Amino acid sequence: MPFLLSIPILAFVVILQTAILSQMPLLYGASDLLLIVLAAWSVRPRVQAYWFWGIVAVGLMTFVSSQPLWVTAGSYGAVILLALYLRRRIWKVPLLVMFAVVFAGTLFSHLLSVINLWLTVSLPPVFDVFNQITLPSLLLNLVLALPVYVLFGDLADWLYPEELTV
Repeated sequence: MPFLLSIPILAFVVILQTAILSQMPLLYGASDLLLIVLAAWSVRPRVQAYWFWGIVAVGLMTFVSSQPLWVTAGSYGAVILLALYLRRRIWKVPLLVMFAVVFAGTLFSHLLSVINLWLTVSLPPVFDVFNQITLPSLLLNLVLALPVYVLFGDLADWLYPEELTV
């Protein structure tokens, strides 16, 4: 069931990100709601379908974005891997893991985007990119991390109920 629900849920998240959140930038930075959703989904301990959600998210974002596949797949794959690694290490505080994954995932996603720009066009001024795009995006992502964590935590608890032992 979580496999089937991932497609409409992530399609709605992509529509929300591209239609509404992209119109509310902070300086030149915009939030990456799909990255936050993948982090919130991968942090939950009972969730098992995180790789399928990641593949669907990469496919949807590659379809609507001008970034190449390797940037999107690299950033979202790194978010899922980091969430799984930290979930095993700091499993008692999933909210702290969520903030750490969103922080590191945003920085890594922007690093891959800058590398892509450097390989295809030219290297933009790194200090300006960091101050005008990365830091505002990081702030927006961290502000959105808590509501997304709560919302997708409830969805994960609904889709993966805790088994009762008698």
